[in-house]
Amino acid sequence: MLLNTTGLLGMLYQLQLTPTAIDVLSVMAERQQAGGSVGMKQAEIDEILGVGQASMSRAMALLVERGVVLRSGGGRGHRYALNPAVAGYESQHELEKAMTEQLAIGGPPPIRVPGYAKRPPKPGKGGLMSVA
Repeated sequence: MLLNTTGLLGMLYQLQLTPTAIDVLSVMAERQQAGGSVGMKQAEIDEILGVGQASMSRAMALLVERGVVLRSGGGRGHRYALNPAVAGYESQHELEKAMTEQLAIGGPPPIRVPGYAKRPPKPGKGGLMSVA
């Protein structure tokens, strides 16, 4: 069992991920190596989920856009890893070592939570009303 640094599950709703993106992230988290490297291609994840190439590509693009998944390589040879801030580690020592290394280079890549499309309602305006 791997340890991780954040309560990612507690913030999933804030990331506004699609159900397919959540499923993809779940497979990646389950199959990750210590430190977050995921030795799978999109097609391999799709074989597990059966969502189709287009849905798989959209889900992966959303995860990369939000910064939860990191992509390296070009063309059809992309490599994927979970953001070091949400990756699993084999021990507390390994987790601390990885975070120290990340902090030395400016910290792990940010996880981008989308903002409001419009302003949230002001407190006290149009709020809940009690019915007797």
